[in-house]
Amino acid sequence: MQDADAHLAGIEHEIMLFSRYHLRPQHNAGEVLERSAYVLMSRLELVDPMTLKELSTALRLDASTIHRQVGVLLRRGLVAYAAVAPGEVARRITPTEEGLAELAATRSIFESGLGRVVEHWPAAKRGQFLELLLDFNKDVERLEGAPWPRRPAVDPN
Repeated sequence: MQDADAHLAGIEHEIMLFSRYHLRPQHNAGEVLERSAYVLMSRLELVDPMTLKELSTALRLDASTIHRQVGVLLRRGLVAYAAVAPGEVARRITPTEEGLAELAATRSIFESGLGRVVEHWPAAKRGQFLELLLDFNKDVERLEGAPWPRRPAVDPN
């Protein structure tokens, strides 16, 4: 068990560093969405409009945090209230065209930064890294009982 414990300690440390480095503009001068807005918008772009309660559950955040984050995005015009079915009381949130454009611009900056990091990696190593990240994230989602939708180009399986 000593080897497994050593691996877990190493994995934990590298994930801490990864989370520190990821979602940074990598010294790019471009403006990016704030981290929580990026995650929330990334979720909304892949699904039908969601209620605040559904967002709270999906993102594993308390309702007041979701209300605050969505309020900022509404004021900036990055999300809007979607039309609801007759008789439905809860308001649903959906990204606006401006919101999707800002999300795409932010993603492009992040991808550019990642590209600089892995530019010397052969394609096979990049694919292996993607496979390991997918396995890790899908196992987290399985344990939490909350799968995250993926863009088709991201999931090669």
